Amino acid sequence: MENPERDLIDATLTECADLARSEVLLRHRQDFASPSPTREECNQQVTDAAGRRVSRSMQLGTEMHLEARKCAQKRLGKLRPGRFSLEPHYRYDPQSGQTKHIPDDDVEALRESGNQGELRGTLVPDVVIHTGNPLHIQAVYDFKFPCFHLDGMPKWETYPSGHPHQKFNQGEVYQAALKAPPARVVPRIGVER
Repeated sequence: MENPERDLIDATLTECADLARSEVLLRHRQDFASPSPTREECNQQVTDAAGRRVSRSMQLGTEMHLEARKCAQKRLGKLRPGRFSLEPHYRYDPQSGQTKHIPDDDVEALRESGNQGELRGTLVPDVVIHTGNPLHIQAVYDFKFPCFHLDGMPKWETYPSGHPHQKFNQGEVYQAALKAPPARVVPRIGVER
């Protein structure tokens, strides 16, 4: 992908991250002592939209991802119709180095049938830019929404013990499987590869 096009996509996704953070924080303004939550407020246990007990950090992050996804769908739909995917699923076999795309219909069928466990270990980046074929990847983006600390780029999270990709971080696995340098998109900071 040429730099001007990549720069435009970077700027678009950064705007989506900024808008998502602002919208969600405004929605929850009454929950915080100041405009942004503190570490203590982020660690509080709350009930999410599905009725589960989660940390406020998880609740806000989930809501921000949903808003960023809506924004990306709308804006990338105008910039690159048919040449991007949101939250696509990929199955990666590190032994063979093979990566397979799992079509959205198959993912939905597994979920509806109660067999979502078959998706364990799949890779689900937030945004994949491609040529029209989800396996011909040009760029990979993952939104990161730190709850209380926005003065530095968050690190890629390491997969926990017992996970199929344990001991590796998300960025390393994305790079190996998707063959494109993964980028983190963070509100107020931008994109870093």
